Amino acid sequence: MKADNVLILIRDRDVIGQDKVVRLRFRVDDALSGEVLQFGDDLYYLHGGYGGAFPKVEQALDGCQVGDTARLTLSPEDGYGYRDAALELVVPSDDFQDARPAAGEAVEGRLPDGQSMVFTVTAVSAKQVTLDGNHPFAGKHLAFEFEVLEIRDSIAAERSAGFAFDGMFC
Repeated sequence: MKADNVLILIRDRDVIGQDKVVRLRFRVDDALSGEVLQFGDDLYYLHGGYGGAFPKVEQALDGCQVGDTARLTLSPEDGYGYRDAALELVVPSDDFQDARPAAGEAVEGRLPDGQSMVFTVTAVSAKQVTLDGNHPFAGKHLAFEFEVLEIRDSIAAERSAGFAFDGMFC
């Protein structure tokens, strides 16, 4: 068989870039203590400045292919920000007419300025409930590790919505 009778097709592998939907395996550690904070095998996001990933995370993943691993550390400024004492509230237990929540539970509430948000219950006593509206990772230096599991083209509806549909509608 002659070489000029052979057709070789070489397909470029997908790389992470603008408007790609990316599925990741991830791990987040506290960079100072080494404590594992979160991990998962099925994180989807729409790449390209849609807000589904921190800008430095997108920079680290840009150009990666399936099977690649990216590692980076984010300061609070580049991640979830610093803790805000104004988002920590102590309210009377009587404010919970139906049932007093348990520590660790998420409850919807309002800030003194009327803004609605979700709080985590951090302490409960007979007289008061302490609520925290800060993200649990606020104020932490975070070490991220991502493994790229899948890359695909986004669809127009995802780009319009600004987030990936996790394969549910594609």
